[in-house]
Amino acid sequence: MKPSDRQSLTRRQAVSALAGGAAALSQAGQAAAEPRQEVRVPLVPSPLKQSVCQWCYDGMPLDDLCRNAKEMGLTSVELLGEKQWDTVARYGLTCAMANGPTTIAVGLNRPSEHDRFVTESERLLPMIAARGFPNMIVFSGNRAGMADGE
Repeated sequence: MKPSDRQSLTRRQAVSALAGGAAALSQAGQAAAEPRQEVRVPLVPSPLKQSVCQWCYDGMPLDDLCRNAKEMGLTSVELLGEKQWDTVARYGLTCAMANGPTTIAVGLNRPSEHDRFVTESERLLPMIAARGFPNMIVFSGNRAGMADGE
């Protein structure tokens, strides 16, 4: 086709054509969305150790998350407190990043909290190590109006 043979489209015509194409694709997708059998893909061993953070799945009971994580080949569920450690252990998982004494809101940037955080860290760290968990996370804390110098 020569350039002079091409038709020019207005912007309105182009948008209309695209919308029509999208509608056709949508209808084709709905027709293909008939009930399907669940397909399970066998897991391939991987040198990667992948994990999931529990807080991303707040609506899912930890037992279900651990069962699903294990089934998918994940090795760890992260950011758990000590009351949750037995659950991951039941599923043969670990917690490569256990929660420490701080929170995102109140952390080590608050000198008034240091004694409490040190005491709690001294209590938690041996327990975390005894479980074989390699890390404990601590947070610096939100500024909440703190000046740069603080």
